[in-house]
Amino acid sequence: MTLESVFKLDRSKFDGSSIPPQTLSFNERLMDSTAKNPNLFFDVDAARFRQMIHEGQTSIPKPVLLARAETFHIPSRDDNRHISCRILRPQSGVAINGVFMHLHLGGWVIGDEKCQDPVLQKIADANNLLCLSVGYRRASEDPFPAAPNDCFDVAEWLVDNAKSTFGADLAFVGGESAGAHLSVLVAVHLLRSPTYAGFKLRGLLLHFGVYDLSGLPQFYNFNPSRPLLIEREGMQAQISAFCPGLSANELKNPGISPLYADLGGLELPPALFTVGTQDLLLDDTLFMGLKWLTAGGEAIVKVYPGASHAYLGFPEHLYPGTRDVFEDIRLFCAAK
Repeated sequence: MTLESVFKLDRSKFDGSSIPPQTLSFNERLMDSTAKNPNLFFDVDAARFRQMIHEGQTSIPKPVLLARAETFHIPSRDDNRHISCRILRPQSGVAINGVFMHLHLGGWVIGDEKCQDPVLQKIADANNLLCLSVGYRRASEDPFPAAPNDCFDVAEWLVDNAKSTFGADLAFVGGESAGAHLSVLVAVHLLRSPTYAGFKLRGLLLHFGVYDLSGLPQFYNFNPSRPLLIEREGMQAQISAFCPGLSANELKNPGISPLYADLGGLELPPALFTVGTQDLLLDDTLFMGLKWLTAGGEAIVKVYPGASHAYLGFPEHLYPGTRDVFEDIRLFCAAK
């Protein structure tokens, strides 16, 4: 009798020979471009770095702002404060299927609700979803728990008001990198809330997320010849800005690092996890996806050979992983 593991793995995804030539070429150009960036917190502060991004002065593409996007404000738990959000509607002209609450990338420090208009418009059109991107507070001006609290407030408001305001319920929550991290915190928050535990999300869209802020093996072992968009030193600086003064052990607090959360007994929503093999956060997705499965949730884990961090915004004709992830999002949303 042959022994079989309870886990099945497509090992070809991790074989260097499976990386498309276009990806290898694009990664080389990305490393050249990354090398010209100032170091966040070492050369410039967060506010200046954000300004440089919006002026097109870094390797991060200058945000493309779509005129059809709408500004929307949602009440905060704090008196006399609102959370700025950005709405992109599908251009089909028919009633939407649901609302997608989007949490942007940027290491809790850079990025904002205006930085991903084309990506969100593509998701809105392909899935007939209203995309609402949340302008949560960022470090180092507003460290933990400011960002999660803003996301919790928006999620609760959408559960209560999305149907009456937009014509459809909150359906999906998701984001990229720090946004994926915050999305998992939102899902767990709702499931543990006496008021909102009965609400069922259709799914989570979780791209190259960070789920253990103390760092998993790939975080320390990934060592490309040159920095590939993000590197360990910069990521550690962003974590320190988000959670100042905390030790590695304190960063394992489940309210900070959801990999350590007890998910037992929770009716977890289905989750799509995506990541590239050339990402220092590869282990975060692999570990969190496995944890989701063993806690009884549905987890679809997609790995794109050679893809770096933040591939979602790269040109599809140059980076096959980008084309693949949009199709995977479409299939996942259609199924849910």
